[in-house]
Amino acid sequence: MSDKKTILICEDEIPMLETLANKFRNEGFEVIEARNGEEGFKLALSKKPDLMLLDIVMPKLDGLSLMKKIRDNKWGSDVPIVLLTNLSDAEKVSEAAKYGVYDFLVKTDWRLDDIVALVREKLDLNF
Repeated sequence: MSDKKTILICEDEIPMLETLANKFRNEGFEVIEARNGEEGFKLALSKKPDLMLLDIVMPKLDGLSLMKKIRDNKWGSDVPIVLLTNLSDAEKVSEAAKYGVYDFLVKTDWRLDDIVALVREKLDLNF
């Protein structure tokens, strides 16, 4: 059995999804990829990742709606979630905070190494 931490990345922009997935795999994480919110929800419940990276604007089920559905599930009530977006909308940040999500990253403001460092911090990893 692997002791690697598992990250679910839910992102509809394929180049961004592949870039994030490759970076996390190279950093020693198991990665589950979802291309829309519905797929992300199904994978989250079946695979129970250690942390979820969710894009906010996605087809079928947006990231905020996905986050709410995850939080309504017993398993997902306390799983760490980091929201990734191209938006910087104070209203969405406020809504996310109601569900215990305080990490809201505007994609263009962060480097990949910064995202990895944040995930490590959230998972209390020192490698």
